Amino acid sequence: MKKKIIAATLLLSITLLCAAPAFAFSFPEPDWGALLREKENMVNETDFELYAEASPDHAPYYGARLEPRSGAYLGMIAETSDEFRPLSSYLTYIDNMNQPDLYYPANQMIKDDDVATMVGWTIHSLDMVDINHVRNVLNTLSSYNKPMFIRFANEMNTSGIGDDPTKYVDTFRAVANVVHEYPNFAMVWSPIDLGSLDRPFKYYYPGDEYVDWVGVSCYSLRYFQGNPNTTYKDSVYFMTGDYAWATNRLKPILKFMSDYNIQKPVMISEGGVTTATNHGPVDESWVAPRLRNMLWSVIMKYPQIKMINYFNIDRPDEAVRYPISGYSYASNIFKEAAQCDAYLHSASDTADFVFRPANNAGTLAAKNGLVRLYTLAYMPKNPNITVNYYIDGTWKHSANQIPYIYNFDISALTDGAHTLKISASGSEKSYTFYKRGGAIQFGAEPAYVPAAPTINVNLNGRKLTFDQPPVMESDRVLVPMRKIFEELGANVYWDNASQTAIAEKGSRTILIKINASYMIINGDRESLDVPARLIGDRTMVPARAVSEALGCYVTWDDATQTVVIID
Repeated sequence: MKKKIIAATLLLSITLLCAAPAFAFSFPEPDWGALLREKENMVNETDFELYAEASPDHAPYYGARLEPRSGAYLGMIAETSDEFRPLSSYLTYIDNMNQPDLYYPANQMIKDDDVATMVGWTIHSLDMVDINHVRNVLNTLSSYNKPMFIRFANEMNTSGIGDDPTKYVDTFRAVANVVHEYPNFAMVWSPIDLGSLDRPFKYYYPGDEYVDWVGVSCYSLRYFQGNPNTTYKDSVYFMTGDYAWATNRLKPILKFMSDYNIQKPVMISEGGVTTATNHGPVDESWVAPRLRNMLWSVIMKYPQIKMINYFNIDRPDEAVRYPISGYSYASNIFKEAAQCDAYLHSASDTADFVFRPANNAGTLAAKNGLVRLYTLAYMPKNPNITVNYYIDGTWKHSANQIPYIYNFDISALTDGAHTLKISASGSEKSYTFYKRGGAIQFGAEPAYVPAAPTINVNLNGRKLTFDQPPVMESDRVLVPMRKIFEELGANVYWDNASQTAIAEKGSRTILIKINASYMIINGDRESLDVPARLIGDRTMVPARAVSEALGCYVTWDDATQTVVIID
């Protein structure tokens, strides 16, 4: 069984490998041939799979600090975000030990907007790290009362702060211990995606208790080090040029996490696609599909990716640049992706759906007769793919850009079994799906389940209506949280960081946390027979428990399947 990297094994491996003083640590020479073959396998792996919009319940969840139950934050450098707002995250920076607070205007934007913040705390020398200064800065940031991700001493695998892995790990842990004193902060360990080939991630991982999220700097580069004459080996080793796709470049860090059983949410803490070099703008035909790959394909293929921050800034003195502002086609691609409801549109938002391979997406209910489908398609060295969709052998639709959307009209189909085929560039894949009424399901035929009796809720003689119908679970009726609280005259708030609903009515305050077996009433814990939980895209709470907590009288009329509430 693979074991997680922990302090003892990491320090032991470093001690055994390091025959010289810490400042002269010597990394083992890689097996270059094996490394090249591994990267070749990664960049030459074809992706061709049908995806659908599944319930948020399908999202992986690790219980990390500031982790959304489903969906992904999407943002960029705060100062460059005006035309793209609202966003759910901002990227900003702190420089070494010289900066006491975030700079204007980012600091004011963060205070004003409903966003999470990725704080890139750049460190030039570990010798300069002052824990007292760190605490002072964190005290200042905590006064913002906003969720913040502290990405401390990032990109260590390509800079001088990574020369001594032991010192790096010790410093990171010391800072993490301080960060974890603040409930609205999460600690992010964030190397560069590919980095220096002779400095593997394992030398720098501080251990699970010190890391809340794994981040990565992920840039799709037109040329390696700005050189138009990049060799084949360098383009494969560093996944540039033809191989520069975010879904490729993320594979090494995700493989590392899998190898060492690191169960954490992942983010592109900063990333971009080359839009210009010192030779001039890069062709739209190269940029556009790669930008779409970063913004669409990544969250399809890797549902553990729960934040993407775009490095939207133009630095004319740099050989490689990534701005999308000023490039209308690139700006429009970002804006289109930002409207996708698999992303969070604010820090307190919840996702409407998550992407899921169609065969594992469950029942897909039509909206206005349509079920929206997508294809994840990557074919090495072939950026210009057209995906064709066929229903029962008849061509229905073509899509020529990521995410290859098909708005599938199921209204004319008869109930029963059907086939859907996707094809592109000589590849094809067929799926069986079943239609029943206004929904379809891919994979195994769904079992017939008689319709459950309708559950009613009556408040003071008035029947309540809900956009998510009440459900019965363990002889308890669950109803949508916000609707029932507001009908009972309570003010409702949602704490996304802790996944907790807060209801206030008169002198009563009720806290209900998703999946908790209790609620808190005016500071006292009360057990729940059935916990609050997500059903569809709504938080459902037990009707009797919350109503009685607000001082109501509640009975059950079995003959009419009705919860009767008297306020």
